[in-house]
Amino acid sequence: MHVLTIGGAGQLGHFILKHLASEGHQLSVIGMGDPPEEGYLPHGTHFIDCDAEKATEKELQKHFKGVDTVIHAAGADGRNMFPRPAIEGFRRANVLPIPRIINAMKHAGAAKLVILGSYYTAMHRVFPALNLPAKSAYIHSRVEQTEVAFEHAGADVDVAVLELPYIFGAAPGRGTLWGFYIDSLKNCSGTLSVHAGGSACITMNQVGLAAAHAAVYATGHKCYPIGNQNLKYAEIYQLFAKVLNSSCEIVPQSPEFFRQEAEQNVEKLKASGMESAYDPVGLLDIEDTLLYIDPLPAMQALDYPPEDIAAAIRESVTATLRHPGRGPGSLNSPGKK
Repeated sequence: MHVLTIGGAGQLGHFILKHLASEGHQLSVIGMGDPPEEGYLPHGTHFIDCDAEKATEKELQKHFKGVDTVIHAAGADGRNMFPRPAIEGFRRANVLPIPRIINAMKHAGAAKLVILGSYYTAMHRVFPALNLPAKSAYIHSRVEQTEVAFEHAGADVDVAVLELPYIFGAAPGRGTLWGFYIDSLKNCSGTLSVHAGGSACITMNQVGLAAAHAAVYATGHKCYPIGNQNLKYAEIYQLFAKVLNSSCEIVPQSPEFFRQEAEQNVEKLKASGMESAYDPVGLLDIEDTLLYIDPLPAMQALDYPPEDIAAAIRESVTATLRHPGRGPGSLNSPGKK
């Protein structure tokens, strides 16, 4: 089978292509600029220099010729911010390319699309009272992305949306997105206050295996909330602290503890004319909630086994200390006392 991965030169792309290569599939990657260093992608991977967000349908159709499955692993995430209203920027990155991709797939004969999405779309289904799209332009765009993909695909293209939670691990020679957690603990002088909620967690290797299997086996139109272990944010910080040999005391706090900082961030953003992925005040309720999933259905459907989250966090810390990395896009940083 020929699988093309948009954004395949990124961290998750490394793991996706590794598993696809191990199963003997033909591989192509769409990325921007020069291909990554030799050995990062499996031998024989065809690299295409193209900005898929801006590419025309005809350009994409040319690249999709002979492809069976397209994996879409690109777009804007929770770290991004755009000029107000941010939803327009997130739509350009996450929603508007989808019809062009699907139409090009149909003309080229590619019959399956796998989208690496966000577990916040799953949480929107589980916790409708939180009204997540109203509190986050990013989440809003991901909900629209899934709706648009299913609508445009129709009966001609199978669509699998992998709803990704917190992801730990590291690709060779790369930093991770967890520098923010590391800095908070390294700068801690006794007590670190964190949000009281929690998240589903998964490893990069598991995401790669799940995506590779979705590319082959998924049918119809379906969302897969994927995960491995549910952890409170305090528990995640404690795992980071253990790796860093930090004696910092991790203390969960209520939303009110962070409200003043969140309101200040709202004013700063207004003054700058920018808007972040999440409304800083709305994010307080989100991060006070245990945003957990049952990982078993997706683990069985996509055939990926459990892995050690603590070991993946050790990999994240080691890689981030060795290589540059950026932290998550939350404006509501943990407070120090």
